[in-house]
Amino acid sequence: TFVFQKSKISTYDKMWAFMSSRRQSVLVKSNEEGIQRVLTSDYAFLMESTTIEFVTQRNCNLTQIGGLIDSKGYGVGTPMGSPYRDKITIAILQLQEEGKLHMMKEKWWRGNGCPEEESKEASALGVQNIGGIFIVLAAGLVLSVFVAVGEFLYKSKKNAQLEK
Repeated sequence: TFVFQKSKISTYDKMWAFMSSRRQSVLVKSNEEGIQRVLTSDYAFLMESTTIEFVTQRNCNLTQIGGLIDSKGYGVGTPMGSPYRDKITIAILQLQEEGKLHMMKEKWWRGNGCPEEESKEASALGVQNIGGIFIVLAAGLVLSVFVAVGEFLYKSKKNAQLEK
């Protein structure tokens, strides 16, 4: 709820006003309670994206809708002056640069999860979807060439008659 409470975006501000005015019926105390309400009633639950991604891969009756509301980074805490701080930072950056963090996420998040569904999002149009447009354009081009040739012949004939 923090994202909505402190937001300067009018949509989020309206969402917070709605949620806070109905606090008892819409807000839950934990992620587990929110997930149970989604499974048992007509309820949509806003949750931190990494957690919801993990949960939806374990429970095939849940789905994630939409993208990120905000983005957060994660860090590893070390004591002040720790000799491990720079080593951990370099190791994490190296894993990220090599794509190993993404591979591990795919393995542990999606590894034994729910089967991939067909995408419900709009897909790009292919040639088979827009082939008719090209036919209409080609027919228009051919027609315009005939009209131009006909106009040229007509004007040429008219000019020839005027010159006589």
